[in-house]
Parts: sequence; structure tokens; C-alpha cells
Amino acid sequence: MRLSGVGIEQIAQLADALIAAERCVTLTQQPAPPRCFGFVGTLGAGKTRLCQEIARACGVDPSEVTSPTFTLLKSYQCADQADSPQAPQRLHHLDWYRITDEDELWELGIDELWETPGDWTLIEWADRFKEAMPSDTIWVQIGVTDQTEILASSEATSITESNVGSEHDASYREIEFRVTGREHLRWLDEVQTQLNRIGFTGTIEPA
Repeated sequence: MRLSGVGIEQIAQLADALIAAERCVTLTQQPAPPRCFGFVGTLGAGKTRLCQEIARACGVDPSEVTSPTFTLLKSYQCADQADSPQAPQRLHHLDWYRITDEDELWELGIDELWETPGDWTLIEWADRFKEAMPSDTIWVQIGVTDQTEILASSEATSITESNVGSEHDASYREIEFRVTGREHLRWLDEVQTQLNRIGFTGTIEPA
């Protein structure tokens, strides 16, 4: 699935659709499956912003969700939902920008994160160690288009102060999801259904 014309409003709509789809499909599947997301894109593309909006949609204060460049891993308990309390239960947010070798990853116990039912693992710069990612990773490629409204994002300033102002002066993105496996394909179909249901104002191209 590819989305285009994605600005600030559409990123929020996408996050709402991701969580709504999860709660819909897990109503008939308990325990809820774990999901691991690999976010790929240039500096300032909006990876952290999308993670913040996903957190908001899960009932987590998005201001607490900053790019975990130095701590490497931050975990958040999602608010309970009456209709589907396990969708998802926890968010684990990682940033691999400064990771120098794969040993650092395994010291974090990453395999346990993405094997825990009901948990979502969100990894920025995941393509730096693609071979370490699980085979059923949900890959999210974020690309910048040439339209000219500024997308506020914390990721450009979270790496070093010298990067302040280095993010792209374009707020519109193209976001492409790539998944494998019947379960993730069914979930992605439901994401598209939810985007249509909430009136997504960008453009949707089915996979």
C-alpha cells in the first residue's frame, strides 16, 4: 500500500487507522500478535512524527515520545481500551541511527520485544541492520515530495544540535507499506479499510 499527499493531518489519520485496524482484527484473535515496524527514510522525513502519532492513538502522551537516539530504547504502556485492551499493549521505540554494530542490538533483548504478544516495536533507521530484523517486519518507507509546507518533526534536532534546520522544507510525504505473511496482509487490508472509513484526505494506492 502506498500513500501520497501525506502531510501533518494525514499522518495523524494514518496513525488512527493503524490502531483502529489492529483493534478490529484482534477482536477475533487473542492473544493479539506482536508487530515489528521498520521505518526507513532520510533525516527529517517524518519517522519520529509518525511514531508520536501512533503513540497518541494508543493513549500515550506524544510529547513523551522523542527519538531514542542516546537511550536506544524507550517503552510505553498503552491506555486500556474497553473494546480490545490488547491492541496494542505496549509500544517499544528504538532508533538505530547511532548503533555501530549488531551486538549492541542483541544486548537490548530486541528478539524478546518483537516476540511478545500484543506489543508493537517501532524502529527508526531499521534498514541500517536489515539482517537483524524479523522476517515478518512491516516495512514503512517514507519519502519526501517536492511540495512546500514544513512538517514539524523532532527527529532532525534529536541527533545533534548541528542538525537543527536540516530537515526537508516539504511537508508532504509518500509512505509505502511492505508486508509478508497472511496475517500482516489481512491487517494491511484492514488499515486501508479504516483509512477510507475515516475519510483519509491523501491518496491511497493499494498494494
